Amino acid sequence: FGYGYEYMGLNGRLVITPLTDRIYLTLTQALSMQLGGAPAGPAGTGKTETTKDLAKALGLLCVVTNCGEGMDYKAVGKIFSGLAQCGAWGCFDEFNRIDVSVLSVISSQIQTIRNALIHNLKRFQFEGMEIAMDNRMGIFITMNPGYAGRTELPESVKALFRPVVVIVPDLQQICEIMLFSEGFLMAKVLAKKMTVLYKLAKEQLSKQYHYDFGLRALKSVLVMAGELKRGSAELPEDVVLMRALRDMNLPKFVFEDVPLFLGLISDLFPGLDCPRVRYPNFNDAVEQVLEENSYILLDHQVDKVVQMYETMLTRHTTMVVGPTGGGKTVVINTLCQSQTKLGIHTKLYVMNPKAMSVIELYGILDPVTRDWTDGLLSNIFREINKPTDKNERKYILFDGDVDALWVENMNSVMDDNRLLTLANGERIRLQKHCALLFEVSDLQYASPATVSRCGMVFVDPKNLGYLPYWQRWVNARTNKAEQQDLTRLSDKYVPGCLDMILEGIIDGRQGEKLKMIVPLTALNMVNQLSRMLDALLVKELGESDVLECYFLEALYWSLGAALLEDGRIKFDSYIKNVASMPTNSDESVDAGPGELPGVLETVYQYFFDKQKNKWIPWSRVVPKYVHDPEKRFNEILVPTVDTVRNTWVLEQMLSVKQPVLFVGDTGTSKTATIQDFLRNLDQDSHLILSINFSSRTTSMDVQRNLEANVEKRTKDTYGPPPGRRLLVFMDDMNMPQVDEYGTQQPIALLKLLLEKGGMYDRGKDLILKYIRDIGFLASMGKAGGGRNEVDPRFISLFCSFNITFPSEETLNHIYSSILAGHLQPFDESIQKLAPKITQATLDLYKVIVVDLPPTPSKFHYIFNLRDLSRVSQGLLLTTPDRFSDTKSFIRVWRNECLRVFHDRLINQQDKDLVQGMIKNILDEHFREHTENAMREPLLYGDYRTALDGGEARLYEDIQDYDAAKALFQEILEEYNDSNTPMNLVLFDDALDHLTRVHRVIRMDQGHALLVGVGGSGKQSLTRLASFTAGCEVFEITLSRGYDESNFREDLKILYNKLGIENKKVSFLFTDAHVAQEGFLELINNMLTSGMVPALFADDEKEAIVGQMRDEATKQGVPPIREAIWQYFITKSINNL
Repeated sequence: FGYGYEYMGLNGRLVITPLTDRIYLTLTQALSMQLGGAPAGPAGTGKTETTKDLAKALGLLCVVTNCGEGMDYKAVGKIFSGLAQCGAWGCFDEFNRIDVSVLSVISSQIQTIRNALIHNLKRFQFEGMEIAMDNRMGIFITMNPGYAGRTELPESVKALFRPVVVIVPDLQQICEIMLFSEGFLMAKVLAKKMTVLYKLAKEQLSKQYHYDFGLRALKSVLVMAGELKRGSAELPEDVVLMRALRDMNLPKFVFEDVPLFLGLISDLFPGLDCPRVRYPNFNDAVEQVLEENSYILLDHQVDKVVQMYETMLTRHTTMVVGPTGGGKTVVINTLCQSQTKLGIHTKLYVMNPKAMSVIELYGILDPVTRDWTDGLLSNIFREINKPTDKNERKYILFDGDVDALWVENMNSVMDDNRLLTLANGERIRLQKHCALLFEVSDLQYASPATVSRCGMVFVDPKNLGYLPYWQRWVNARTNKAEQQDLTRLSDKYVPGCLDMILEGIIDGRQGEKLKMIVPLTALNMVNQLSRMLDALLVKELGESDVLECYFLEALYWSLGAALLEDGRIKFDSYIKNVASMPTNSDESVDAGPGELPGVLETVYQYFFDKQKNKWIPWSRVVPKYVHDPEKRFNEILVPTVDTVRNTWVLEQMLSVKQPVLFVGDTGTSKTATIQDFLRNLDQDSHLILSINFSSRTTSMDVQRNLEANVEKRTKDTYGPPPGRRLLVFMDDMNMPQVDEYGTQQPIALLKLLLEKGGMYDRGKDLILKYIRDIGFLASMGKAGGGRNEVDPRFISLFCSFNITFPSEETLNHIYSSILAGHLQPFDESIQKLAPKITQATLDLYKVIVVDLPPTPSKFHYIFNLRDLSRVSQGLLLTTPDRFSDTKSFIRVWRNECLRVFHDRLINQQDKDLVQGMIKNILDEHFREHTENAMREPLLYGDYRTALDGGEARLYEDIQDYDAAKALFQEILEEYNDSNTPMNLVLFDDALDHLTRVHRVIRMDQGHALLVGVGGSGKQSLTRLASFTAGCEVFEITLSRGYDESNFREDLKILYNKLGIENKKVSFLFTDAHVAQEGFLELINNMLTSGMVPALFADDEKEAIVGQMRDEATKQGVPPIREAIWQYFITKSINNL
């Protein structure tokens, strides 16, 4: 081997140990046999560095490339061809992250190069070009076997490399020599102590994802020790080393491990004690910054900022780790502001890496045209690394989950190479004034390769607690007397309540923890308490008794808001114990200040009236339901205790601009209550946007939807039209699917938007857009069954409320009010039926839910309150002249129950079960009419007059199959005259199905899902039923390459028919039409909110609004753009 005479400059070399020696020998042997070298082994054992050091010894250039999924064979080939022409070495880090399909092509490229080397050619053919060959070239690959996101190398590749296994570096020898080189005289003893300390730490401390006691961690301590030794020459050496070991490791330990580690240090360095290194100017700056932001000064928090500052002195990548509510964000922001105060201007670039795909993050190379599309991260990275002569710092903050997919591409930036290598061959160096920061709750999905490269600071919520937050809030209140009262009240109630909810401890006795509908921390609940008090304490209150009443009310709706039913009862009795106030059980007098209401079971059922200063039961303020026969069924909302109370909660939260989250089971009217509340808001000052989440929702869908509803204000600020506030209602927020690392992409985007007030442009600009004047409301069901757990860091941005299942009397009240309203014009004997029929329906529902649970083969057996509503909706189709006596009405009730509960059943056994249930209920409530009601067949419909345009269509009993067949036969002949003829035999089952489908189509916003084997007539019966109901059928026609954009174009045609031409349309969509899964996402949006997000471009929207304006104003719609657009959507859904 000759010396290469490549100029290196002055740079450090590795410590030569027996291990490195052996690696050098193996690698040089491989080269002389014209093979590559492949060092493999765990993270932080020195694979890449040893290869680079050997290149330095031979005077050759070594180019390090970080491999990732984005690399294709052309990108790698480009590097190979350059290496061959220059005679340089290439080190491909983490080679086994490349796709297997690419690896096999790469192996043939290497084979070509190897042949040229063996035959000692000067020029050779490579990738279709003739290039020069310099025989000093070498190709090396390093691998971490068995980590996340790694593949097994194909045999064709393995054959070209000589494997070298690197497992355990000689830690003691490395320590010793580095200590000597840093100028320590007692290096031998100290090195021994140091390696023992790390060995013990590995074995004795708890296992955390973010711990790493490898070579990289050791090295940063050694560098720091050298700095300290030169800085304070008068201190003994062992003190210097001990101090470095202690100060560099403490930041990353969790609360419980700190005493253990300090114990280990005092065992190894007995009798030594030394204060921490002080940074007087920096400490003062930190305290000033915290005071300016009116935080409570805590030694722990100041200390964390200093620890982070220290960590960043030796590492250019730092991770701030810890569960939500520990103050991570405050620590990072304080650090930046303190440095700025000291004259080092610091700028943070915040982004959530999981809010977009990896491609959008790093950019993508078009495989055909070789065009490069820049990614968000590569764009910011280029931006901050422009050379600068000012004294400044620039940090990129990744605020979001860390997983192997995106973070491994940064490995070469995080270690000593400091290079970001992109798939287009671009290499950006991380400058001295830049650093990377991560803010995460845990590192469960990060591989050791990542963890060992970063400095760690662990921020433990246990050190912060909730008190500083509460004190800061109290100090912000202006009235001094009020401050004292609030402090006294919180000491009296809050600690005990939190103990009971989170630990299950009551008066020092251990009980069961109270169950919450979403997991909240103490800080979340106290935060909610203060927001609730902000809303309630608007005017000055004279007496402390009144203040206590407000405080209790706020306590129930913050600490007690997310509790489940049984938890609420325990919570209530606990507070009544602690309050030690008299309870007022007299029904005629309302409880006033200084007493608690006791007539109803819990205080949840009362509110404190601001005018009267009395506790008033909610049931007293529920407005009376007035039935309006003109109103569509889906717009009916019967006010109940629950809706009134939840609307009050929404009002309170809106008044202090706090995002709200409603959580509860399906059918607890979360959506209905929120939509009703939004509908009744002042339209001039609010803009409403509803977004429905489903498992297919991506962050792009959400962003498009938001951007369509805001306009540009200044260069990078957007918002709703001036003078209005945009309220975004997110329904089913936990539906989006979780990726393999547990993140929901839309949630990651929203988290950035809520915390930082902006999101990054996804087009060409990639700038941060700030969105002003925007508020959020959200609702979701309990996790489980397609619904996922939402990131607790995101939940803590909301105030959460558990929406309890309505009690039976509430349900009875709802449905009997609607039914009684509808039955007013009917015969008196039928009017009396309303309460009994409602009770019978509820009885049936209760049995069915228990006896027919969903199973994998019957996954559509999901019954909830919506089904109860469907029964009522069917009963509202009746008219007085067709249903004149009780027996006919009871028969139609059985028909509605069968249609809703029985039509979806898949086998005879289940069908008999439901029939039997209905018979039992009929026997119990309406014995004398059972026989008439049970008579088969049940055919109800309004198609007797379908062909006669002039006559009104009335819902009625068709009596028997012959009558139905005669009617449908006539309709079929009419259909065949004007359409492609269908040759149908109308047998009894077909008539049943026709009637059922027809009933659904005729209902307001009725949609049907037809399940069955192919060829059972689902499509042809739908066509006939639609014709009968007066609808035209709309289908999409698939062509080659039919994708979402074509589907959107087809949907525009559909909406034009529905809204502008005012036609009734049946949209027939079969499983063959699902060319892409994304279609279902659009259909879900049509079913839930009536519109596909961002379907029409702005100019098309204007055109539609222009066409609809006259018609809408005739209907009494205010002449503003949004109202007319909403009218168009509502009209479309009702016609679909």
